[in-house]
Amino acid sequence: KDDGDGTSRVEKLLSCLTAPRTMKAAVVLQLVQQVLLLLSVSEIEALAKASNEATASSTASTILRRSRDYHLLEEVPHDTTSFTQGLTYFDGHIYEGTGMEHESHLMRHDPSNHMKTLNKIPITPSHLFGEGISHYYVWKTADDGNPIKEHRLIQLTWKDKIGKIYSLPEMQLLKDFSYDTVTGEGWGITFVPNTNEFYVSDGSEYLMVWDAETLEEKRRIAVTFEREAGTKDTVKYVNELQFVDFGVDGSADSVLGEYGECKETCHSLFTPTMKILANVWYQDVLISIDPASGSVDKVYDLRDIYPLEQRHKDADCLNGISLAGDKKWDEGLEVWVTGKLWPKMYRIRLL
Repeated sequence: KDDGDGTSRVEKLLSCLTAPRTMKAAVVLQLVQQVLLLLSVSEIEALAKASNEATASSTASTILRRSRDYHLLEEVPHDTTSFTQGLTYFDGHIYEGTGMEHESHLMRHDPSNHMKTLNKIPITPSHLFGEGISHYYVWKTADDGNPIKEHRLIQLTWKDKIGKIYSLPEMQLLKDFSYDTVTGEGWGITFVPNTNEFYVSDGSEYLMVWDAETLEEKRRIAVTFEREAGTKDTVKYVNELQFVDFGVDGSADSVLGEYGECKETCHSLFTPTMKILANVWYQDVLISIDPASGSVDKVYDLRDIYPLEQRHKDADCLNGISLAGDKKWDEGLEVWVTGKLWPKMYRIRLL
């Protein structure tokens, strides 16, 4: 509103907030207080909304570095003692599973606060070597008869053929289960909600597909890469896994992945935009795998995210992929990545 001098109250407040640094703080504070007294509730709310929209727009467009296959959007600290084996997203938090005997843990991080660790529990018994993790859910019937989701986290171990299931967000151990793979090892795991299955890697060229309810193997899919037309090579050492959908329409409800749910139109089939992202052991790449055929249709080069020539001698290989959240993907799919014993985690937008 115009106070008679041609200047709106909001404009006066903004001029106070952007006053020269040479102006005494007491004078600026007095001006702000005077203008705030003149503002109505609706005007204050409008000002706050405009400020939030401007901040959101600025955040969305911030790119720290542009690379051929991705844009780096954010870097946060990562514990260099964490031998990262898996990342997964649930309800605004990133969960991390780490490995090594007597050092394996499960952690919950807050990505809105520089990935601050909120909870950390050891894997028991302590001799188990933790491996891949994934958020998933099962449908239960509430007291009123309506279906509800019960959120859980599944974790593999390396050579002991023991898996663990925890409640979320409490991370309370619910049960252990036994399993087997081609190599007898557990590496990576991801939940595919529209088929209600887990995809599991074991260091071989195969992905094992498990029924999410029974945890029984249903089939195996060979991972292949066509280097030349008509010639396919098998891809071994597929490690951490993450199911994603590159074809989301920008609304949180449409995000299929570890936080999504299938709509009736899925019919237990995959769309062309649904992929399994995977790390490959000791390769600084992400590969995009067709979940139906196992064919690798794209390789994302991440060698410059933490270059070998800059890497600490104790830092190990790239490992760990998680969706960045259930927010809108207006400019492309965003994921968090890191590595074993790396000092940082990186939020990137895949191109």
